[in-house]
Formats: sequence, structure tokens, C-alpha cells
Amino acid sequence: MTIQPVLSHHRRLFAFDHWANLVALDAVALVAGRVPRAIERLNHILGASRVWLGRVTGEPPPFGHDASFDVVELRREFEAARAGWEAFLDAQTDADLSRVIAYGNTQRVALGDILTHLPLHGQQHRGQINVDLRAAGITPPSIDYVHAARHGRF
Repeated sequence: MTIQPVLSHHRRLFAFDHWANLVALDAVALVAGRVPRAIERLNHILGASRVWLGRVTGEPPPFGHDASFDVVELRREFEAARAGWEAFLDAQTDADLSRVIAYGNTQRVALGDILTHLPLHGQQHRGQINVDLRAAGITPPSIDYVHAARHGRF
């Protein structure tokens, strides 16, 4: 069975992604000096989000894949990225999900695949952040989608 993604599903995934980024950021902010790799990972999640937003809008991102913000700046930048994606998604329709986005010299991918990739990419790195936290002796936060949905977090 093939499930056709709809834009409302992607909006929900992006809302989850933003919530999970802030949960991870809050956990890391409490012990930032003990988990510098976690800050790097959050910057990478943010940078990737901004680069992909630039690719789908045709606007150059304000910084590259690997930004170097501290925890206070990260919160501000995650909020800016969320606002950018919400504005972009508000201008799309379900039909736009099959639109092919070209970037680089030869890369081409459907918008729907990009919108699926970003929350999955973020979740991969948030899992790594939780490993970083655990290695530092800190109990990591729950960033599970179902946990967040069940508790109305997004």
C-alpha cells in the first residue's frame, strides 16, 4: 500500500521537529560546557534546516550547514528557521509535494522527500545528542514523536 503524503502531515512533522529541537536545546543548555559536541550537533541541525529552506525558496541561507551559535543564539535561530518554514509551507499545496527541487550541479529531489528528510535528519542528530548527554552522566529528555503527540506538545 502506498501512502500519499499530504502537506498537513508535513506541517505536523515540522511542528514536532521544532518542539524536539527545543527540548534537546533545553537539556544541553543546562550542561553546555560538559557536552560541546551536542552544541555542534544542534548547530548542524539548524544549519541543515536553513540550507534546505534556501534550496526550496531559491534564497541563499544566512549561514552554511555548520553554524556556530551558543545556546541563547540557537533558540533565536531555531525560532527564525521555524518561521521561515511555516511561511514556506503556508504557500504550498499538496500538489507541490511532487515538485522537483534542483540544487547543486546535478541534484534533484521532490519537495515531499525534502520535507520528510528534514525531521528525520534532525531526529538522527537529536538521538546522538541524547547519547552525548548520557555519556556525560545526564539523563536525556524524551524526544519520541508518540510521547510528544500523546502529551499535546505540538
